[in-house]
Amino acid sequence: MSTAESDAVQSVENLIHALADARAALRAAETALRRALKKVEGGADVATAIVAAQPSETRNTINEALTAVEHSRHEARRMAFAVALDQGMSIGELARAWGFSRQLAARYAKEARAGE
Repeated sequence: MSTAESDAVQSVENLIHALADARAALRAAETALRRALKKVEGGADVATAIVAAQPSETRNTINEALTAVEHSRHEARRMAFAVALDQGMSIGELARAWGFSRQLAARYAKEARAGE
């Protein structure tokens, strides 16, 4: 396996970890919201339930996790494009394979070539 291929594989591993972290953050937010709803159903006022759910902490955690996913996803795509271009795939083929426009594929190709 070439260094570029190894780097591409590592970038996908990083994306998988970022997705797992985001999933955990979303589950924690869901749990906090369910607890808040149970408090309201049990007779607590909405203000108390909102404070107990710690929405600012939940929001920040989710935002950070989703930002990490976006960054990791972008990097994984860029690395995959670099390897695919080196192996002879065209920008049009990459666009079709990824399911997005040729223009977006060309931007990824440009980034991939700049990173070499």
